[in-house]
Amino acid sequence: MTKVDSVGQLILAFRAVEPRSDTARKLDLLLDLDRIDDPRVLSFLLGVLRDDGEPERVRVEVLSRLRDAPLPDREHRRVGRMIGRLTLVESSQMEVRMQAALVLGKFVDVEGVVDALGVVLMDEAAPPELRYNAFTSLYLRGPTVDTVELLSTLTSDETLGPCAGHLLRAWDAMLPPACRGFPSLQSGTEGGRG
Repeated sequence: MTKVDSVGQLILAFRAVEPRSDTARKLDLLLDLDRIDDPRVLSFLLGVLRDDGEPERVRVEVLSRLRDAPLPDREHRRVGRMIGRLTLVESSQMEVRMQAALVLGKFVDVEGVVDALGVVLMDEAAPPELRYNAFTSLYLRGPTVDTVELLSTLTSDETLGPCAGHLLRAWDAMLPPACRGFPSLQSGTEGGRG
C-alpha cells in the first residue's frame, strides 16, 4: 500500500466512525495518521478541529498534536490563526477552548494571536482556567509593546491583577539597565496589584 493510499484510507476510516459513538477508534486513527508525513494530514486535522460535531477528547488530542508538530512557517501561521479563532468561540466543549488558549503559547508570534488572547484575558466573565491559560500563553510572548500594554490594563483585574503586576516587574528586571523603567512597564506596576 502506498503512502497516498494509506492517508486516504485512514481519513475515510475516521470519517466513517460515528462522531459520538467510538472516540477510542477515532483516537487510534489519529495516531496512525500522525505517523505519516503528508500535507493532507494537516488539512484533515484542522478540519477535525473546526468540527463541533467531533468528540471533545478527539479535538483536544488534535490540539496537542498541532502544538507538538514541526510546522513550516506558512503552516505555522495558518494553524495559529485557526487556533486563535477557536479560542474566541463560545462552545459547549469548554475543554477544547481551554486547551486552545494554552496551545496558543506556541503561536504567539502569529499576527492576531495576542489580540485573541487579550479578548479572553479581558473577559472577566470567562472561566478562570481559560483566562489563566491565555495568561500563560501571553507570558511566552515576552515583553513587547502589545503584551506590556495588555498586562498594564490587567493589573486592575481582581483575578489576574497580581499575576500581571508580578510579570511586568519581572520583565522590567530582565531588561538591560539602559532599557529599564520604560513608562509602559512602569505604568503596569505603579498602583497595580502586583
